[in-house]
Amino acid sequence: MNTIFILIDTLRRDHLGCYGNEWIQTPNLDALAKKSVVFDNAYLGSYPCMPARRDMWTGRFEFPWRGWGPLETSDPDLAKIVTQNGHTSMVISDHYHMWERGSGNYFFNFSGAEFIRGQENDLWITDPDIPVEYPGEAERMARHALRPGSFARYKRNTAHFRVEEDYFAPQVFRKASDWVERNRNLKDFFLLLEVFDPHEPFDPPFPYDEMYNPGFKGQRFIWPTYGKSDLYSEEELKEIRALYAGEVTMVDRWLGHLLDKVEHLGLMDDTMIIVVTDHGHLFGEHGMIGKPWSDLGDSNMYQELAHVPLLIYHPKGMGGRRVPHLVQPVDLFATVLDGFNIPLPAGTHGRSLLPYILHAESDSPIRETAVYGRYGEAMNITDGEWTLYLWPPSDKNEPLYWYSPLPPQFGDVRVNDDFDGKRYSARVTRGPMSSALYNVKDDPQQQQNLYAEHPEVVERLKASLREFLTSINAPHEQFTRLGL
Repeated sequence: MNTIFILIDTLRRDHLGCYGNEWIQTPNLDALAKKSVVFDNAYLGSYPCMPARRDMWTGRFEFPWRGWGPLETSDPDLAKIVTQNGHTSMVISDHYHMWERGSGNYFFNFSGAEFIRGQENDLWITDPDIPVEYPGEAERMARHALRPGSFARYKRNTAHFRVEEDYFAPQVFRKASDWVERNRNLKDFFLLLEVFDPHEPFDPPFPYDEMYNPGFKGQRFIWPTYGKSDLYSEEELKEIRALYAGEVTMVDRWLGHLLDKVEHLGLMDDTMIIVVTDHGHLFGEHGMIGKPWSDLGDSNMYQELAHVPLLIYHPKGMGGRRVPHLVQPVDLFATVLDGFNIPLPAGTHGRSLLPYILHAESDSPIRETAVYGRYGEAMNITDGEWTLYLWPPSDKNEPLYWYSPLPPQFGDVRVNDDFDGKRYSARVTRGPMSSALYNVKDDPQQQQNLYAEHPEVVERLKASLREFLTSINAPHEQFTRLGL
């Protein structure tokens, strides 16, 4: 049995037709969903990009121990396990963080790897004579407060693009289609696709750039600054959303190209296909844009960020079934290994989802709650009806330790020079945040904070959070830091 694992970055669940969106065209994902098992309550685990990947690669939650970083030598590496058990593995990716300093060893143990260069801040083309034109005011573009010069770098990297096939998602899916055709006679394979779009820059080619807001004549902020959304007018926000929607449709089209190839080659009867994302994105909801963190304003991990899409097609699966139970990315590690009949290593945190896919009688939940977060910030827990954002009660946000021999290379985490062979003491600026409780079933937009009105729910979810942290042997200081 082959497995094709498609990880599409920053794909909003509520922007897909199979999850109820009637505005954005996603015909290929919608058609795949009709043949797949659709998970209605999938929540992310560790956040953002690379921490989410480490959950999937290792089957272990990362965020209680550390944030953005590489695989550790002690990690149960999914690609290594699959390859050592005699299966050919391949990764095709335009996700440049996969080889970036401080995180770039995730592809080492695949049988093969192919990378498409040039996305976002990829340090690639340096030619000084390539003109750089900003489609909107530079001071409101390209996250200048965070990475000066990033927009200019992106424009140099993509200056040679002329037709749709030159763009990143088309390249990834075309190369994947070619690889599948060349390797169709393998006894089986594990193909991982890392598709960076629709992550910003939101820069789709024609016709996707005009598909959802035709006639727009204003400034185009294809790479909006993370933080308060009032930096942009309502018309500008509408265009940002439309460009993102155009990228979603472009990704869907080229995903269809791959699915057509798999079907044409007669491999649908021998292939499991997983489609998932790492997290969502804010487009003005809660007054924020992007993937905010605590020093930029409201950084709660709202539904738009945390409630993610997950589709799994299996030739022997129950096509069209929708699963209401809570699942998380760590479960995909176990699912892939289960598909190859490989035992699950000790010390992992996920459970295989194949029983949901193959057996109608498997309808009991594998977990009662889903817990997720960004290292050093809140711990978030949901039971599918209520969601609690539990922030440290102290502005000092301590004690906190970073468990890795490599100190942080990315983001706002700072560590002391006190590595003891296991950990550093760490500091994360907490920001002006306080704990919140929402009924996401009755209030999916999370407009009404009910923390003070329902102390019994708060205490119940706190108790569940204690049980979760205990079950994964989380560092004891996390209990203290969070007032647990």
